[in-house]
Amino acid sequence: MKRSTTGLLLGSALVIGLSGCASSASQSSAGSSDRAWYQQPVVCGIAGGLIGGSIGYATSGSSDEETGAVIGATTGSAIGALLCADRTPEPVAEPEPEPMPEPEPAPEPEFEPVVLSSEVNFAFDRAELRPQAEVTLDEVARRLRENPELRVRIEGHTDSVGSAEYNQGLSQRRAESVRDYLMSQGIAGERMTAVGYGEERPVATNDTDEGRALNRRVEIDRQ
Repeated sequence: MKRSTTGLLLGSALVIGLSGCASSASQSSAGSSDRAWYQQPVVCGIAGGLIGGSIGYATSGSSDEETGAVIGATTGSAIGALLCADRTPEPVAEPEPEPMPEPEPAPEPEFEPVVLSSEVNFAFDRAELRPQAEVTLDEVARRLRENPELRVRIEGHTDSVGSAEYNQGLSQRRAESVRDYLMSQGIAGERMTAVGYGEERPVATNDTDEGRALNRRVEIDRQ
């Protein structure tokens, strides 16, 4: 009698085993083609059914074949589901990229202020440059060429001898003479501002010859 029901046990377990992996197959049908052949729902369902049927057959006697069929079917369903289970590891989320640090601002080019003494660099009461001034201004032009973003301010100053109006005009002409020379050395005019302050901004007293000499000057500094 047990032999006559062997097929029933195996068949039942095979059917239930296939049904056990049906839900897995429906949930992962889109990705099942990426699995190996032995992980396909049909293959693992058949395997689960065969294993479950064998267990049911082995555990049933002649008097409890129905119980063996239930055991085999249940076991086959569970094994089929396990075989069909998708064991693909969950994708690991890529960490957010660290924000790029802000680039350090370029250091400001260095420019030491230049002071041209009127006694050395200009003829008395004149705005024309003397050769001594050209040596100093050639070095200024070199520094400006090496730092094309650098802009300078050229300021003319006088002492208090004479009228304020005359002194202002003289200081303006001397500042412009310096700018014109630097332009002749290839420095763009828009990089330089020439302004005359006359006697308005003394750096020493105008009561002595030494003080007045210090006040008669042209200063070049960065803007």
